[in-house]
Amino acid sequence: MLTVETPRLLFISTPTSVMRRRLTVSDFLAEIAVGPCESAGPEGRLTVHFPEEWPGEDALQVFPIWLARRERSADPGPWCDGVVVRREDRLAVGSMGFKSPPDATGTAEIGYAVNRSLWGRGYATEAVEAIVAWALTRSEVRRVTAECLESNPASARVLEKSGFLQVGRRRGLEGELLLWECRTPVARPDGPAPQRGRLIGRAPVVGRTAGELGGEPAGQA
Repeated sequence: MLTVETPRLLFISTPTSVMRRRLTVSDFLAEIAVGPCESAGPEGRLTVHFPEEWPGEDALQVFPIWLARRERSADPGPWCDGVVVRREDRLAVGSMGFKSPPDATGTAEIGYAVNRSLWGRGYATEAVEAIVAWALTRSEVRRVTAECLESNPASARVLEKSGFLQVGRRRGLEGELLLWECRTPVARPDGPAPQRGRLIGRAPVVGRTAGELGGEPAGQA
């Protein structure tokens, strides 16, 4: 399990218990383990509000597939889907994460979505930058890829601002898809470090897996 902290957000690997509950309940609170971070209590747990619009219609439709995959395969570690939580009120504002562990070429693909009512606030860019910066610190990752619909320019801007370059296109079921990749985290003019995540622990990485802490879809803007 992975926790990444940014100035406004937390990225947390989605517990299977939350996914199961969302399939039957549309608005609920759940306590989840996040490891030691400023937003959590002394036991490293956080009560998160999951609203009806989370995780989005597309992601909700594939929750049963993700659950079956997680339950029948080995622990994916940090390389799985996650929930994006707003730190100020502990609201689940989006769904984001890795579609699978890095492959033999060192490629890890991400998907991302933000609750429709919260589009335009920069949450997608902030979270994408953080998890990409974390991934590119890992020795098994050489590049991070993503895709978005050509008809969704806001999603393309998220990737551009996060340091991705468009490298191709393909035809998808819902239309033309733009293909993107990132090999170097985005560098900001106000500082030399390309990382947006808060350091958790002493290691110089954006986030830490739960094991290291001592415990256990096309993008949308």
